[in-house]
Amino acid sequence: MRKVKGKRVSGAKKARAKPSGNRAPSRKTAKNSDNRLKTNREGRSKGKRSARGLTKSARTRATVSKTQPTIMKRKPTPEEIAYQNALSRFENAVNLLNNNQLRKARAILERLVSSSALDLAERARVYVRVCDQRLSPAPIPSMKTADEFYNHGVRMANQGNLEDAEKSLSKALKLAPKADYIFYAMATTHALKENVEAAIENLQRAIDLNARNRYLARNDPDFSKLLEDPLFTELLYPEEPVS
Repeated sequence: MRKVKGKRVSGAKKARAKPSGNRAPSRKTAKNSDNRLKTNREGRSKGKRSARGLTKSARTRATVSKTQPTIMKRKPTPEEIAYQNALSRFENAVNLLNNNQLRKARAILERLVSSSALDLAERARVYVRVCDQRLSPAPIPSMKTADEFYNHGVRMANQGNLEDAEKSLSKALKLAPKADYIFYAMATTHALKENVEAAIENLQRAIDLNARNRYLARNDPDFSKLLEDPLFTELLYPEEPVS
């Protein structure tokens, strides 16, 4: 053996000592550990804030539910029901008036004049006067020709005065018994009066004189009440003969 700088060593080199399990972690490992701790702390902080927010929202809803009164639906009173029924009849009468069904409108409005609903009663009086003005016979102009009676009859029909319209058209037919357009106007007048047989009879005469009237009648709203009548349908859509 020989001494080297006061120490005894063997001829063979000493093996390096293995690091013990308690050695300090590397910088990279320490950084990852810090990041995980920071993430865990942030997650716990967010969870607490979320829980506090939910708790506060729940408390707010509970407070609102306590402060808002419960709305109870009540049944309408007999007076309210009567008013609604009267209002419905009034609106129906106004629709009839706008469609030139003056007599039907006036009959409904006249009953509403005595309604307990003062506002509807007053409005009904106004519309009754309107119906009376439009139903009052206009001064009859001096008519001599078929076209003059025809034009007057069409004007009366448009105003809802179907009785005067029929009288004027009848006089027009006496002066022009082969005028298809007068028969057609007479047919529409009877259709509006819901006189089905007379309407079909006059329309048949109009079509016999001019086949074009068949196509006019198919799209004429004045015949809407006759659409379900089989005779009327057969007249407008006759079966073509098989060749």
